[in-house]
Amino acid sequence: MINYQDFFAERAQLMQASDIREAFKLTENADIISFAGGFPSAEYFPVQEVEEIVSELLASSPGIALQYGPTEGIAELRCQVAELMSSKGVRCSGDQVLITSGSQQALDLIGRVFLNPGDLVLMETPGYIGALGALKAYQPIFEGVPLDEDGLRVDVLAQRLEELASEGKSPKLLYTVATFHNPTGVTMSMERRRHLVRLAEKYRFLIVEDNPYEEIFFEGEPVSSIKSLDTSGLVIYLGSFSKIFLPGLRVGWVTAERSMVEKLAIAKQSMDLCGSTLGQKIVSTAIKRGFFSRHIPALRFSYRKKRDVMLTSLERFAPEGVVWTRPQGGFFVWLTLPERMDAKVILSEAIHKKVAYVCGSGFHLDGGGHNTIRLAFSQNTEEQIREGVRRLCLVLKENLGGREVGVARAV
Repeated sequence: MINYQDFFAERAQLMQASDIREAFKLTENADIISFAGGFPSAEYFPVQEVEEIVSELLASSPGIALQYGPTEGIAELRCQVAELMSSKGVRCSGDQVLITSGSQQALDLIGRVFLNPGDLVLMETPGYIGALGALKAYQPIFEGVPLDEDGLRVDVLAQRLEELASEGKSPKLLYTVATFHNPTGVTMSMERRRHLVRLAEKYRFLIVEDNPYEEIFFEGEPVSSIKSLDTSGLVIYLGSFSKIFLPGLRVGWVTAERSMVEKLAIAKQSMDLCGSTLGQKIVSTAIKRGFFSRHIPALRFSYRKKRDVMLTSLERFAPEGVVWTRPQGGFFVWLTLPERMDAKVILSEAIHKKVAYVCGSGFHLDGGGHNTIRLAFSQNTEEQIREGVRRLCLVLKENLGGREVGVARAV
C-alpha cells in the first residue's frame, strides 16, 4: 500500500483545514441556519449590470477581454485603483498597484517575497484565519498581539518590540485587519494607528494592512487607513472588490512602494502568469459607469439592517453572562461566553438545533479562545438571523444550566 504522505513536501505538512472550512461541511443541509461564512449576500449581486457590461465587452473588444493580460493587471484598472486610493489620502500611481486574485493571493505573494523560515510575524489574536494559513507555508514564527474594543493593543506591542530589540531581534512584518476586524468586528482607533506607524518606523518592520471591509460602514465615516499615515513606505495595503461587487471575479489589489510591487509581480508571474482579464475589465467598466457610487450606499443600508437585527436578537435572547461586540461595519459579531463554556463542544448541539457558527479558537495563535464564537450576519435574511440567534441562544441557555435569559451587555 502506497503511503502518499511520503510524497508531500515539508511545507505541505503544515497545511490544515480551517475551522471555517469544517463548519461549511456541517452546513450542507439547507435546514441549517449558518452564521459560519462571511460571504457577501448573493441577493445584492448586480446581475443585470454585469450582463450589460459583459455584452458590451464582448461586442466591442473580445480580443482584449478574453485574452491573457499583463501580470501586474490591466493598466486602466491599476490607474483607477490608484485614483481611488488617492481620494482616501494614499497618494500613489498606477505603477504602485498590483492587481491580484483577491486579497488572499496577495497574502501568499507577501509570504513568498518577504518571509524566510524563522522570520517573526506578528498578528492580532484573535486574527484572520486566512492570513495565518497563507503565511504559514513560508515557515515564519508567529506571535500574537491582543486586541480590545479599540483594536490592536499597541501598548502591548510597544513593550514586546522593546524586549525583542534588547535581544537583537525584530519582526519582519505585522499583519492587521484594522477596520471592521475579522473575526471580532472591532476597529483600531486613529491614535493607535498613528502609534503603530511610529513603531514600524522605529523598529523597521512592515505593516500589512488588509482592508476588505472599509466601504461597508454603518455609522459616520471609517477611520483613515494606516496606509494614509505612511510616510516611510513601510505599509503594504491590501484591497478587494469581493465584498462590494462580485467575489467570484476574484479581483483584489496591493498598493505599496514601486520596488515592492515589482517584486510581487515577478512572484505572481510564476504563480498564475496573470489574473482574469475579463474580471478586471468588468470591474473597470463598472467604475467608469459610476456603478459603485450607487451600489455601495445600498449595501451599507442593507448590511446595517442585518447587523441591527442580530444585535437586537442577541439583546432579546442571549443568556446572562454572554457578551458581544457592536461592529460599526463589516460582516461579523464576536461572542464571548462564560469561561467554563467550550464553543467546540456546544457546536454539535447547535448543529442539532439547526444553527451553525465558527468557533473562536481557530482564530487564536495560542490555542485560546475556547469560549468565543464568530457570527457572520452578511448572508442570511433578517428572519433567518432572528431565528438563528434564537436557536443558538437556546443552546447556550441549556449549557448554562437552564438559567433564565438575562440582560447581556454588548462590548
